[in-house]
Amino acid sequence: MNREQMIKENTEQRKVQVENLLRVNGLEGIKPSDAVKMAFPKAFEDLSPSAKRGYLNTEQFFNAYNLDTNGESTYRHVAWRSLFVPTEIMYAMGLLPFTTEMVASQLAMTGAARERIETAEAHNFSGDLCSFMKAVAGGVIENIFPTPDILITSTHLCDPSAKYSELAAHTYKRPEFILDIPYGLYDLATSGSEKDLARVEEGVDYIYEQLQEMIAFITEHTGLTLESEKMRQVIQWTNEARTWLNEGNDTILAERTSARKGVRELDYAANVMQTWGTQRIVDVYKSRCKEYKANLDPKSDNTEPRITWFHLRPYFKTPLMTYLDEKIDISSSQVNFAFWEPLDPADPIRSIARRTALHPAFSSVTARTRMAINEVSDDIDGIIAYYPKSCRHFHGGSIMENEMFKKAGVPILTIDGDCIDDRGDDFPIVKTRVDRFLKSLKKNPRNTKR
Repeated sequence: MNREQMIKENTEQRKVQVENLLRVNGLEGIKPSDAVKMAFPKAFEDLSPSAKRGYLNTEQFFNAYNLDTNGESTYRHVAWRSLFVPTEIMYAMGLLPFTTEMVASQLAMTGAARERIETAEAHNFSGDLCSFMKAVAGGVIENIFPTPDILITSTHLCDPSAKYSELAAHTYKRPEFILDIPYGLYDLATSGSEKDLARVEEGVDYIYEQLQEMIAFITEHTGLTLESEKMRQVIQWTNEARTWLNEGNDTILAERTSARKGVRELDYAANVMQTWGTQRIVDVYKSRCKEYKANLDPKSDNTEPRITWFHLRPYFKTPLMTYLDEKIDISSSQVNFAFWEPLDPADPIRSIARRTALHPAFSSVTARTRMAINEVSDDIDGIIAYYPKSCRHFHGGSIMENEMFKKAGVPILTIDGDCIDDRGDDFPIVKTRVDRFLKSLKKNPRNTKR
């Protein structure tokens, strides 16, 4: 199939797919253009920082179906990507990312995830498979997502993503590229051994070469090319956004703020955002930082325990997050930790390769927990880790992680939950565990010495 035929076929299929999406969200009969207008009652610049983040993600979601915010139709070259495929190269080439794991969270927030999960399970997807993957697999089976031009997947952190991408590539008959990321390079980088550091550089070279191949793959199948000036601009936006993200993080860690964070703080989720490399992500983190600084309240009598949050949150409706909003102050979070150094505009592809290689979560439990122990501030009272039971990577290492934090004198509560699948949600039981944990913090030497 040539490119013109692919664009024509994608255009027709996306018209059907957006209608299917509206149907499963209870909006059957609503015109897609009207649905877009319903989603955007305000302009981007008039929104709160948290709402700007939501606007940006939702806008891109509709764009992937060729719909603009004004309801007009414009064709987009769409690349389905797994969560940790770098987005800067895509934006520099005019390619729109469609991140399947983020789509699963959107389905959960609208109450549309459970039926998609059940569809996947009815088609022989295992009951204990990652619920992010099952939700989007059900969406593929039900044909509610926009047909991609291409698919790009990485092998790190989320184990099922490559197999899911293989399913999608087969279903839509579109080409797929897989980034093979060596495991444990972060471990080697922190060992201090010259031999290990040399191996890290070999790993960065290996990923750099694959990124160059990925660029050629994108050009081959879409006709899009990488423009050097555009790449420099994209890198600048990522670096600016990183600066504002870190300044906002430092602000709420150093002092209390009367700006309510809670769930909203977790929704910024820098480590899983698909908008790195856009101008608007700069606005999101800049607005967040300014909101926190404008509401500093050092004399506050707020005695809520200051908590570092690990992993993501449940995206379906549950009383848990509202309850935690009343009980704790989320002063830092794992998903908002900018682990990478500023990207180099003079050598952008290699600096992206280095960031990709050295993701601290793609390492042994020992290495990533040691890093976390070093990063957890003395001003933090404890950690709450919300780990999906279907996540082999994080939930699977939670017992070892808990033992290491215990030895380091850092209180931690691990909640065995799920981010997407609400079928096992049991708030009363979780509430009891949360209450006991918060009560124990008052007696912990780490906190009573303040």
